[in-house]
Amino acid sequence: MSRLVTAPLDSLELMHYAVAVPCFVCNGDNRHDSERCRHCYAPLALSYQVADKRATKPEMLAVLGPPYAGKTSYLGMLCDSLSRQTGRASAVSRGAFSVMLQQQVIARLASQQFPTHTPEDAESWHWNHLQIAEPKVRRVRELIFPDMAGAVMERELDHQASPITRAFLKKCSGAIVLLDTQKIERGDPTPDFFAMKVLSYLGEFSNKRSTSWRNRPIAFLFTKAERSRECFDSPRSYAETHVPGVFRQATASQKRFEFFAASVAGATINLEVDGAPISLPLRVEPRGIREPMSWMLKQLR
Repeated sequence: MSRLVTAPLDSLELMHYAVAVPCFVCNGDNRHDSERCRHCYAPLALSYQVADKRATKPEMLAVLGPPYAGKTSYLGMLCDSLSRQTGRASAVSRGAFSVMLQQQVIARLASQQFPTHTPEDAESWHWNHLQIAEPKVRRVRELIFPDMAGAVMERELDHQASPITRAFLKKCSGAIVLLDTQKIERGDPTPDFFAMKVLSYLGEFSNKRSTSWRNRPIAFLFTKAERSRECFDSPRSYAETHVPGVFRQATASQKRFEFFAASVAGATINLEVDGAPISLPLRVEPRGIREPMSWMLKQLR
């Protein structure tokens, strides 16, 4: 009696593994059935969306800030504001992964809590891919930006070089740099130093005019500015007075830059729980959320 059996060979399925899928962010090779890039952990859905010849070529945007500067709250509120806006620039999220940050931030704020800080593990970062329609100019733009951990960027600025971070920043068309207004009001120079280091770091990338960060737009955003009327009235004058280091460096080194002020909460309360200070939003009252992005879109035309 023969023990031989016939087993079908799925050779077509094996062929998929022979063709690598390049990551849109870092260009690293990946298997076709991977969900995230094995090098930088960006969603591989970005690569498939970009491969669509009918889609507009996306541009990447860097949103940089130190830990607890309010980056996650700002990005979540920005995505929510753009998705609900009508008449002017409105956004549609491409992919379910692009909705996660918006959903989590709005849920936390609704329960009178700020979002938890972004973990350093890149696999846990939220990536956003927005398709932004501008009716006035009859143009559709696509922007990609991650919620990068502030601690990771701080290490990068201290020259603990990460090839993935550098690959991402080289591809970015512009940047939004966050400065914590509450720290500035307390006389803490940390936000000024962080922004100065960001400018110096980006200036090291290339000396060519076509690829230099000198020619790319940079928006400096004062976050948590609800308690500073001066900051909202004139962000540029506020910057010149309170963060003179970054103001002078930007004036000397950048061709396109501007200062903005924004807040997510209309009022906050500061408490101490188990010896650790925490801040809670008393009411959600977004202000100045869309202005940096509107300016950025005009600069990228």
